[in-house]
Amino acid sequence: NALLLEPWSSCFLSRCVWLLAMSLARSKGLSPDKLSCDPAYFELEKVGGAFNPMAESQRENGIQQRVLPENVYTAAIVAWLNNESASEAAIGAAFFTAPPVALTIFLQVTLTYYLQVGVKDYDGDLEAVCLTDHRMLLYTGLSAFVGLSLGNLYTILEAHNWLQMFGSCERHEELMLQKYLLKPTPQAPTGTGKEESGKEESSVYPDCVDEAMDGVARSMEGGLGEAMGTDDVRGVCRPQSGITPCARASFYAFLLLPWAAVTVGVLFAGSGSVLRSGNRFDLVLNCVAAIFVLELGEVTYALLLPRTIKNSTAGLPPLNRVGSEGGAVASALRKYGTLFFFWIVIAATAVVDVPLYYFWCD
Repeated sequence: NALLLEPWSSCFLSRCVWLLAMSLARSKGLSPDKLSCDPAYFELEKVGGAFNPMAESQRENGIQQRVLPENVYTAAIVAWLNNESASEAAIGAAFFTAPPVALTIFLQVTLTYYLQVGVKDYDGDLEAVCLTDHRMLLYTGLSAFVGLSLGNLYTILEAHNWLQMFGSCERHEELMLQKYLLKPTPQAPTGTGKEESGKEESSVYPDCVDEAMDGVARSMEGGLGEAMGTDDVRGVCRPQSGITPCARASFYAFLLLPWAAVTVGVLFAGSGSVLRSGNRFDLVLNCVAAIFVLELGEVTYALLLPRTIKNSTAGLPPLNRVGSEGGAVASALRKYGTLFFFWIVIAATAVVDVPLYYFWCD
């Protein structure tokens, strides 16, 4: 190590001069194909051309992404779908995912219950009235907590949208995805679903997928000129497997609905603990404590699940919708929802703040 570090330390000044010279060369438009950092050790050679990070991400991950969040609830969904049979999925759920999920729901429900009881009974430093001496701090703490709670509800919506990408099938199927290249064609079909020769096009999706999924191949080819340029190519990842109705109902009944119910309960009880804090310091502490109850799903995900299950959730590529899929109304909602996302969140937070404030402070 000493022999390797000695040349660098002795020639530090000369290398600084070399870097300065290269910077001046670039500023003059002189950009060589090879940039020799040190002829005696290594050199950098360009690989491909320059690229825009956003455009490259769209080519690799596609547009209109639907990403599954990472927590204990969604990990249970992915762990079930990754099994080859329903019996293997049931055994894996019993040993690996069901106990952490049940413990998370128990902890969140218990803490939410006692949080609400404590607010109603004025436990600790809580007061019967709101902290009116510092209204700016009061509104700030309430808005921050409500915004994070709404963000948690939005995460549940993302999980719902991810599940809606899968069609229905009669028997359990292992999770399978398929990547496509989405590029406009010079002669797009007119929506008849048949080729010019009169033969019906073959579907790239299995029979178990919903009829809404069967038209994806046509929507990938036609009607995309308004969304992107004619020379654009985008990656599209779609599910190739389906979900049985029983499994889908279980996901909602035992995972998404309890997750949403706990979030609403923490939102209601936590806002009371924030608004009825006895002093400024307790207001901040109560806000942090209520947020901790909201994020228990992420805590148990990091603590109680093995690395294999966490890797299967974290390594999922985003699923994509394409073109005007879902209709003109859905396409417009996605477009303007993305454009005005910040203002929508601020408006929703303000709308929720008002009834909570008047409930706990009157």
